[in-house]
Amino acid sequence: MQYVDRLAGLAIGLLGGAVVLTARAFPNVPGQDLGASTLPMIVGAGFIACGALLVRRSFVASRYVAGAGLAPRASERIGPPLAMLAAILVYVLLSERLGYPLVAPASILIGLLALRVRPIRAIAWSLGASLLVHLAFYKMLRVPLPWGMVPPLY
Repeated sequence: MQYVDRLAGLAIGLLGGAVVLTARAFPNVPGQDLGASTLPMIVGAGFIACGALLVRRSFVASRYVAGAGLAPRASERIGPPLAMLAAILVYVLLSERLGYPLVAPASILIGLLALRVRPIRAIAWSLGASLLVHLAFYKMLRVPLPWGMVPPLY
């Protein structure tokens, strides 16, 4: 498992590096402080950080699991990735109809609960992350996210 995590972390980090390098060539938008490259560079940096953390975790876990003989059950290995895919699918299918303010927190909550985050923390993180992403798109990037059934608040 640690070997797979190392390869996945390396692949995610390399993908993030490619995104950052590609985004540097995006043109600036006249009249705006932030250009077209801002969001892709933030996402690329996040990919690099996540890849590095995944590689680090694989090395730390290999020290503790070596020789313990603990193998996760199939449901523990397959359940979280399937829940994450379901959360993404829910967002893609329902965000236009129901709106970002309803669907995004629910999708993030599904993913966090699948990763066994405590429910109170999962709710707080899903609401906070949704609000932060909405503000980043609406205020910084001036890209409105779909409101759907929810009337615009401002």
